[in-house]
Amino acid sequence: MTRETQNDLRYIKTENLIQHTFCDMLREMDYSQITIKELTDRAMINRKTFYLHYTSLDELLGRLQTDIYAQVLELTSDVRLPRDLEKLVREFFLFCTDRDDITEKIICSQGNFSVGQSPADHVLKSMFHYSVSKDSLSAQVPLECNIIDAYLRGSIISIYSQWIADERNLPLERIIELTTWLVSQGIRKLKLSE
Repeated sequence: MTRETQNDLRYIKTENLIQHTFCDMLREMDYSQITIKELTDRAMINRKTFYLHYTSLDELLGRLQTDIYAQVLELTSDVRLPRDLEKLVREFFLFCTDRDDITEKIICSQGNFSVGQSPADHVLKSMFHYSVSKDSLSAQVPLECNIIDAYLRGSIISIYSQWIADERNLPLERIIELTTWLVSQGIRKLKLSE
């Protein structure tokens, strides 16, 4: 695909049509139920046209996730971890809850990506890696930094996804507080209500 093709108005319109149709389908069903055939039928495009834009539904999902996380990255560019963990968690939850319902469906949908290999993982890794204070990790080897990045990404996103699955039954402030606590302290010191 050449750059000229990607800047072509027809290409852009078709790209938008595919993404909007996909989002409309996500409003009606889970990601795992969406097929390329149904998407192309609804968008009234040929399957070959879909494949000019994406190699798979996972790539489409990944692109939309990447767009969302890139916006979060902009909001948290001044965050330094571990000092600003609560701010990072707060900004992430507030950003996600201030958007429409499709944003949370996109975030919570699981594509078929290898561990750490989704396009969104790359954005999140750079976000968390950048925000971890180099002074606090100066004694850590790069592979340990990768594990710390994975822990932060996985924990925050998983907790958010579970909160959505539980229909946001915990108040926003409580889930931010609990997420910050769990990520920073772990479960050992957590006092559970009986």
